[in-house]
Amino acid sequence: MSQLNCELLDPIMHPLINKFYQQHKVRGRAKSHDDVWVIKIEKQIVATAKVSPKQGHLLLTGVFTLPAYRSQRLASHLIAHLHSFYSQPIFTFAYSHLVTWYNRNKFKSVEPPTALAMLFQAYIRQGRDIQCMVSHQES
Repeated sequence: MSQLNCELLDPIMHPLINKFYQQHKVRGRAKSHDDVWVIKIEKQIVATAKVSPKQGHLLLTGVFTLPAYRSQRLASHLIAHLHSFYSQPIFTFAYSHLVTWYNRNKFKSVEPPTALAMLFQAYIRQGRDIQCMVSHQES
């Protein structure tokens, strides 16, 4: 595969990514203050990740790779790029079946910080089987 580039979408393109998320039944929508990162192959978006500012923290959501492009480590490539781009820790509410994948991508399970605890608990009340995780750099 040729060199993969992670691209930060201009907020004017967020309706496009929201349509992409809707087509593939991905939860959530990009808002104007979110950073939406994509990987394109032959001008087609094949992988996405969204980073949202929440109460002074960064929250990673919307990590998705088109089924035809899975097992090529595209989402891992996006996550590695995010680790190098952002200087502060990145939190995510990972579905339990994805915790091992997030561990391999430099996330560890933690209690949600106070500022994110209400949002985390709201998702738990909705029946989501999730864990709060935060990015960490191995020394």
